[in-house]
Amino acid sequence: MNAYFMIVLLSFILFFVVWGLGWLLETLSRYVLSTTRNPGSRAWYMLVGPGVALHESSHALGCVFTRTKVVEFKPINVTVEDDRIILGYVRYVNPTSSLKRAVINLAPVAVSLVLLTFFALAATYLVPGSHLGGEAIDLLYYLIGVKSNPALLSNWMLPVEQIGGFVYDFLYAFSGLTVINPLFWIVSFLAMTIMFSNAPSDVDIRNAKTGLIFIVVFNLIWLGVAYALPAAGFVLYGVYELLAVMFALALAFAALGYGFFILVAGLARIKTPLQLVPLLGCIGTGIALSYLAIGTAAFQTVAAIGVLVALMLILLMLKSTRALG
Repeated sequence: MNAYFMIVLLSFILFFVVWGLGWLLETLSRYVLSTTRNPGSRAWYMLVGPGVALHESSHALGCVFTRTKVVEFKPINVTVEDDRIILGYVRYVNPTSSLKRAVINLAPVAVSLVLLTFFALAATYLVPGSHLGGEAIDLLYYLIGVKSNPALLSNWMLPVEQIGGFVYDFLYAFSGLTVINPLFWIVSFLAMTIMFSNAPSDVDIRNAKTGLIFIVVFNLIWLGVAYALPAAGFVLYGVYELLAVMFALALAFAALGYGFFILVAGLARIKTPLQLVPLLGCIGTGIALSYLAIGTAAFQTVAAIGVLVALMLILLMLKSTRALG
């Protein structure tokens, strides 16, 4: 085993992890949020609608990329057909090429990856002193150069350590926005929206089956190549290194989306207007810690979120403040 083999393995595993997390988030939302079971409501359009629109727009972008004719495109269209609820759709002339079908149906994965990575890096640029964009490029070139350095190549845990450290730096930098900055909440909401859009439908999986098989087979073959002849990685110069960094960063950003989802799911079970209590407690804590200059920005963020969670749990445990249903 060598460092390049681990880079290929990481990108392979993280592809399915990020995709699976999108599916899991969408599945969980249907069980714990009444909003997702009430498509067409105002709350649905605010919370779930953007993810649906992004998902269908990604399919449409896949059609444009493969030069497939789009017959009808409705990013959000809540209609009932028989026993099914259609939330949005793209109707296109089904291409004979299995590769084109795979690209169209896997497009939400690619689009969500790019958006998660973009927003992750863009958000940290709003934090004073953060230069994660430059650090990401440095890390990419460092990982590419591993193949030509025998000492580094022999350390198969090196990519995990380097990428893990970079993800930690991202989360630490993002926490520097603090809860008193509206962008902290906006970016977290965007992370959840993008993860919703990443969720594959049964049709997506069925139509992308050939492409998924190709991805799995190719990666298994390349894992063998990476294990036996890591220098061959220069043939695919920087491809797996870039994917590993992007997927790891997307995974970290997805964690923010899950955090925001848990917050929404918890608040939805508290009576109105008591739902404001945890939020006000969180922001009030953030303001107080910032004004008194207690701890780092990261500490202030963690402490404020801790207060939010504590207040939310207390209100959820009390029957008098817990919402019915």
